[in-house]
Amino acid sequence: MKWPKWSISAGQGDFLPLVIGFVMLFISLPGFTLLLLAPDRDYGAVGVPLLLFLGIGVVLGMSFLVLGIRLCSSPGSLTYKISHGRIFSR
Repeated sequence: MKWPKWSISAGQGDFLPLVIGFVMLFISLPGFTLLLLAPDRDYGAVGVPLLLFLGIGVVLGMSFLVLGIRLCSSPGSLTYKISHGRIFSR
């Protein structure tokens, strides 16, 4: 599978996508889980769009986190094999 080139990363060893992913997850994940687990009657029409917006933030944060792990992992390590889809090869 060919991964697209992102202009946010400079190359191998760049940890900026990792930082962006952590920040996005830190901001959106608590609100997303709170809105899912403890919904309130007073949310009204704001609840569904807010849940959608926070869900998109969680998905984007996870994708940046995976991209950062792909860039920061060294060849031959377990994280490199997992993030590049080569877990079952030797």
